Amino acid sequence: MVDDFQQFNFQPYQIVYLEHDRSRLYAEVVQYVETRHLCWVRPIALVTAPEWAGWTEYDRLRVQNLQDGSDLMCPAALFQEALDVEVLPLLARLGAEFKDKNPLSHRYLHQFIRDIWQARPELFGNKES
Repeated sequence: MVDDFQQFNFQPYQIVYLEHDRSRLYAEVVQYVETRHLCWVRPIALVTAPEWAGWTEYDRLRVQNLQDGSDLMCPAALFQEALDVEVLPLLARLGAEFKDKNPLSHRYLHQFIRDIWQARPELFGNKES
């Protein structure tokens, strides 16, 4: 287990992201639970970039709208602050393109979280082990 946690300054309503491979989970911070080093977040979108595209090539990104899903509690060490220049075009795209719910979006989220859990088990372990 990671013992020396860095200080996090996550605030409610702040947009953060969790990155793994070529995917990013963008989420809104509900609360930072300092005593447990966890972030309670409300998912916004799961964004995947093709290997040949960058994160600012918004028309090439695959976006899954997660705004109607469940909140998550994940280790704060996984999250990074999202920049406004990243988030605003993403939010505009979500507002323009996603009128209907996609039931597969949440399957992608579950798989993404499972992949993170497998890639970073030391962050999800029991402190007493």
